[in-house]
Amino acid sequence: MSESSADVRTFLIADVRGYTRFTEEYGDEVAARLAAKFVEVVQDSVEGRGGTVVEIRGDEALAVFTSPRQAIRAAVDLQARFDEETEADSELPLRVGIGIDSGEAILLDDGSYRGGALNVAARLCGRAHGGEVLLSEGTSRLAGRLPGISYVDRGRAHLKNISEPIHTFAVRSEREPATANRWVLMFFGRPGRTFGWKLGMAVVLIAAITAGAVVYLTARGPEATQGAGKTTPSTTMGEGGSSGSMTTTDHTMTTGARSNLPPLEQLMSYATENKWTCSDLGAIQPGARAALACSTQSQTYPVVFQMTLFRNERILRNAYAAELRQANIRPNTGDCTPDAWGGEIEWFHGIGEPGGRAFCHLDEADQRAYLTWTSDAGKKILVVAQLNGLQHRRLFFWWRNVRHDLV
Repeated sequence: MSESSADVRTFLIADVRGYTRFTEEYGDEVAARLAAKFVEVVQDSVEGRGGTVVEIRGDEALAVFTSPRQAIRAAVDLQARFDEETEADSELPLRVGIGIDSGEAILLDDGSYRGGALNVAARLCGRAHGGEVLLSEGTSRLAGRLPGISYVDRGRAHLKNISEPIHTFAVRSEREPATANRWVLMFFGRPGRTFGWKLGMAVVLIAAITAGAVVYLTARGPEATQGAGKTTPSTTMGEGGSSGSMTTTDHTMTTGARSNLPPLEQLMSYATENKWTCSDLGAIQPGARAALACSTQSQTYPVVFQMTLFRNERILRNAYAAELRQANIRPNTGDCTPDAWGGEIEWFHGIGEPGGRAFCHLDEADQRAYLTWTSDAGKKILVVAQLNGLQHRRLFFWWRNVRHDLV
């Protein structure tokens, strides 16, 4: 094929995050089922938007579109489907990063393509978190304004083997609430694959703040109708302790008192006690009984988090295990201290008093520190925390105090 036959095309590359580690931990048969589900979703969504799946390599897919608008819509469709599939079966989590770029490309006789846009799309895919879509400025300009979709400026990125920095944007469906981290829905998605927790994570409150944490809480108690949204005042927390908050000394007694409250009021009781600013989240994920989006501060660093009350311990444990897989952290390796941030550990409330499990890691590409932990005092709590700017020491000191208050 000659260069004169080159046409402008848009390339979409999708990759399952943590697939290699997932295969190592769960075996080839389970991983093959995950890959098969990935392929099915990709083919349906891409073809449904007029695209063509060019190649699939297990956990990675390449698709081509003649329309950049359709490529972007296909990416949004894909992430929505991945969320749905993960929530339907948390044992086969689909946390997928997607990269998109447009440019002239040559179609070869074997059906493959050659062009710089493929390289850029691949690099953007590599930078995208699970549940995230990144695209180049060129593609956003070609597509223009799309109803129901917004572009979030992610600045210029220096991509490997790309000479000039690329101005990048994250794609967000305006029909979904803004989130500090999609994995967590994170994030947050966003991460149990429960993260799914796509995990209904945030509201205008989260979009307005620069750092975040997601808190997932489970507790025993009678089922009750969820009440209307409420708000409590905020406070400032220092490294040495929680200003204005009550330190829990008898975890069993505190938990027992709260268990008599309706689900939403149980969560609100933590917010009131610690003087956090919280709002009721109207939409909650399957298996949850109530959810709050909250904010506070650790010194001058704003912290945002979500508290979710789940129906049973099994969902909680599945969520923690899914988050661990999503972060590619091996169990019982490394440490989580101000000077050693990266690993999975056991922690304690005090001498002879069980605490729970925790894991932490840094994401240098996205400039964030993450911490996930459970509480074994009543086996009720899972927390997925995030702080911008790689401020893992700040996150550690915040966690050191608040982990005792969420019981």
